[in-house]
Amino acid sequence: TSVTDGNAGPVNELEDILRRLEVAREELIDTLQSTDGALFEKQKAGGSSIKTTLERTADDVNFYYGRLTARALTLPQPPCMNKAEFMSLREATISLQVAHRRFSNLLHKLIPEDLEKKTTGDDHGEYTLRQVLEMAAAHYRLRRQQVQTLAEGAPKRRRKAPESHP
Repeated sequence: TSVTDGNAGPVNELEDILRRLEVAREELIDTLQSTDGALFEKQKAGGSSIKTTLERTADDVNFYYGRLTARALTLPQPPCMNKAEFMSLREATISLQVAHRRFSNLLHKLIPEDLEKKTTGDDHGEYTLRQVLEMAAAHYRLRRQQVQTLAEGAPKRRRKAPESHP
């Protein structure tokens, strides 16, 4: 039992990191599924929109987190990936789920010791796989907040304006 007890910490840590990653992804997808599709291309003052936010998210999952993870685990990066260009919120939601599935396929045989494996980003230095997974989860949470902010702002005020001028 001492071997099992000794491994419980790292196994629990790995499961916890993967669970947080999945929860963050689910929260983003839930937010997208409850967002009005008509707001998809509406731009805010800085030119940001739900569309551009989600395209960046898909590209980051595919080309940044996926690449770092593949390097850490000495696996090939999934083939046939293109830069994201979404036509609708529905397409973006589905594509993000596909991107995450590709990413999580890299993780399906992960063992606790893999969390310490090192990987290097093109311009961002060296990371452990643990850091990459934590960054990916934080990325999903950030994008969920950005989508919520983009969906809540100006469009609601515009809808109220006509009502206030009978």
